[in-house]
Amino acid sequence: GADVTRQEVVDSAADLPDQIRSQIDMVFPQLLNRYIGLKLLGDKGRSENLAEDPEVKKLMGEYETQAIRQVYVTRYLDKQVTEEAVKARYEKKLQDNPPPEEVRAAHILVKTEDQGKAIIDQLKGGADFAALAKEKSEDKGSGANGGELGWFTKDVMVKEFADAAFAMKPEEFSHAPVKSQFGYHVIKLEERRTQPAPSLDSQREQIRAELSEESVQALVQNLRKEANVEVLTPDAKPAENQPPAEGQQPTEGQQ
Repeated sequence: GADVTRQEVVDSAADLPDQIRSQIDMVFPQLLNRYIGLKLLGDKGRSENLAEDPEVKKLMGEYETQAIRQVYVTRYLDKQVTEEAVKARYEKKLQDNPPPEEVRAAHILVKTEDQGKAIIDQLKGGADFAALAKEKSEDKGSGANGGELGWFTKDVMVKEFADAAFAMKPEEFSHAPVKSQFGYHVIKLEERRTQPAPSLDSQREQIRAELSEESVQALVQNLRKEANVEVLTPDAKPAENQPPAEGQQPTEGQQ
């Protein structure tokens, strides 16, 4: 005796896992049967006048409060977390955390300082760095690539290596072997640049989440200023650990 629309069936899947909701057309017959069952159970309860039952009314009040809270917060955040606010936070993040400098370098790792000096002499004589790395480097991983290490920031390499590499100019190789815990390095600096900044698109969802959390926290704090909150014990006496007043840090006992 009642029409059931496709949209009602789809909406009934809102509480189901994403995996199911992403395949609505495939699972629609099962969802329809599920919805019919839910509808029939509800109708049966109504026929027994459960709409007036105190337990139902209590649950309805809780659901209503939850729905009101959800809609209120959603509409509040629509006004607070705007695209302009997201862009402003993105710009501030870039200003507070400027992208670091990074370099692209290659190296030849040997066991002794004399071996390093011999390689440097060969480079000064015009030898090819990549060829020497393939032939002589103890670092077989990078050696097979001509010594290439790719782009890196200063903090990811051991200090001695990083200090030497970041002090060099592009196309320059070290004029003395650089000692580290791994051995002796002959370094060639290929390029240097400022690390590309993350795009706004890649940061948008994270920033929106941050702004949403901050906005709701600020909203609740403002509401607390207008509210009189008192915690009572089961015998209706004021509890010893009351919520701290706005702006007041909790004491050790309250923590």
